[in-house]
Amino acid sequence: MNRAIQLYQQTRQLTPQSKQLDAQVLSQICFALQRAIESKDAFALNQVCGDCRLVWVTIRGLMLDDNHPYPQALKHSLLQLAETVLNELQLDPAEADLTLVLQISQEMVAGLEA
Repeated sequence: MNRAIQLYQQTRQLTPQSKQLDAQVLSQICFALQRAIESKDAFALNQVCGDCRLVWVTIRGLMLDDNHPYPQALKHSLLQLAETVLNELQLDPAEADLTLVLQISQEMVAGLEA
């Protein structure tokens, strides 16, 4: 079997599983972020913002990978979203637009689950 075809088949098999796992992780962070925002717990906000930052740094890194299977236009759009979220998460949680971070993250979950 041609190596390119084999790689394509492996990518097609891994991508849905990977997307599902990514959606689960990000969904849990969205839930924790929403609870922390509602409770106004500074410690919880700091902790979940750190977790969220780690996820979005990972997303940004994946979108910068030339070998990632997403189309270039989608990778560019997701990279812009990642930069927006990461810019907010660099701020103190009291000053960051965490509602925007939550909305973008929830939309990302919806996209991954589609």
